[in-house]
Amino acid sequence: MSSLRFLIHRLQPFLIRSFLQPGEDLSPDRVELLSAQKELTTDRIYLGEARSIPLLERAQILPGAVILFSNCNVQDVPAAPPSQASLLFFNCSLAKLYNTIADASAHVERWQRAFQELTDHGGGLHAIVDLTARFAEAPVLLTDQNGRVVASSGSESSGFLTGQVAATGALPARTVESLFPNGPSEERGAYAVPGTDLILYGRRMFHDGALFGLLLVEARRPLPEWDMYALCDCAAGHLSRRLLSRDLDRLGSSTKRFQQCWSDIVERRLTSSIEIRAALSHMPIPVDDFVQVVVITFPNRSSGVPYNYLLAQLREIFTDANMAVYNGDVIILRSYQERTFRPDLDGGGRLTALLARYDGYAAISNGTRKVEALRSIFLLTRRTVILAQALRQTDGERIFFHEDYSMYCLIDLCVQRYLEIEGNEDVLYLIHPAVIHLTRYDRQHNNNLRDVLYYYLLNDRNLVKTAAATYMHRNTVINKMSKIMDLIHLDLEDGNLRQRLMLSCQFIRYYEKVMEREFRP
Repeated sequence: MSSLRFLIHRLQPFLIRSFLQPGEDLSPDRVELLSAQKELTTDRIYLGEARSIPLLERAQILPGAVILFSNCNVQDVPAAPPSQASLLFFNCSLAKLYNTIADASAHVERWQRAFQELTDHGGGLHAIVDLTARFAEAPVLLTDQNGRVVASSGSESSGFLTGQVAATGALPARTVESLFPNGPSEERGAYAVPGTDLILYGRRMFHDGALFGLLLVEARRPLPEWDMYALCDCAAGHLSRRLLSRDLDRLGSSTKRFQQCWSDIVERRLTSSIEIRAALSHMPIPVDDFVQVVVITFPNRSSGVPYNYLLAQLREIFTDANMAVYNGDVIILRSYQERTFRPDLDGGGRLTALLARYDGYAAISNGTRKVEALRSIFLLTRRTVILAQALRQTDGERIFFHEDYSMYCLIDLCVQRYLEIEGNEDVLYLIHPAVIHLTRYDRQHNNNLRDVLYYYLLNDRNLVKTAAATYMHRNTVINKMSKIMDLIHLDLEDGNLRQRLMLSCQFIRYYEKVMEREFRP
């Protein structure tokens, strides 16, 4: 239904007096004739005549209720109307009130049907913006949460919006502040451009309380014939559903282009470096010499992942990367001119926060110049993100580098091959007996000697670093190492032995956390 603000504009010649509640503009869902209702709610407009005004004294009026009275004179207006309702008194007939509302509502319903039909047939963001401009007969602009232009239509006839975004491709903050002077959470806004006959209508789009888009319509005065607020609401609703869609078929064209390319690489339809480089040359973001793969997976994706919205948010963090969805995972292909071993990709914590929001986890591969190795790198990185979920140090950790888990990937490959050859899970025979002995002792005596040995070897036998890694006092580490040496009777000066013991500690950790097998003394 049209907004109350627009209905007042259409009925302004007949308005005698109004008592409006402060706050955002209302758009009730339906119209109801005022008779003897016991309760007047906020989801509808009530229509009555002057003789119905006494009914207000007998009804419970909820805050925000909207009541319109027809056939009124000045003397019909009560001196002290209910303070919690929006009351309007008109001197026109009841039929005039009803027909005006019905006429405006018919346009809104027609818009809704047209937008629904468009999106049902796969219409994307640009198509929705084009349809909005056609209905508004005015320029329309869609931006992201930072004001950057996503789509536009009718810019050739724009007297204001085109100039606003011409220099930077983004809407200036001062224009947004003029549209929404009451704060960042307001959804609707209007701004009369000084020195012109232009009015800018704005509609913000939110998801889980976070702003992710802004729709703008540039109209000319006198005020448009139809409700621009309602049109913005219709368009914004379908734009939001398009962006938040969990339907992978509704991904944008640039995403689908890289998605097809990635599918061809992983499924070996493209194999040589020449073929792959040629395909990558057509991607939305140019691909440099070195490439790196980021895999984001969602273990509980049955709860639904809004991929369009998620990709839009990830593009804020990975501004120079191609990305797509492959088998339910988000694949990000970063590239750079010089080798980088450990880039900071968290964007000041933004990536971790985004992953936590959808219970996602990200793994980051090593970089390479060999694009023909992308399939292998992807498979290793995909396995890394699975292993790291079981082996991570803290519950809040959601971003993993392959290099930190590469030894576990080696162990994983070894175990998978062992299971294939031996046909059983007796992988403990691959572990050094001394580590088995310490594990058995820990279980029997509720101790952690195996972990102390592991961190002692990992930190090159430095007692101070070992104490920090195990959250123990240095003297406690000394005492535990003394007990360890009494139990295993090995010479830790032997470098090969130290490497074997470290690997065995990692192996049994894999056995317990990834294979989820309990070591039995």
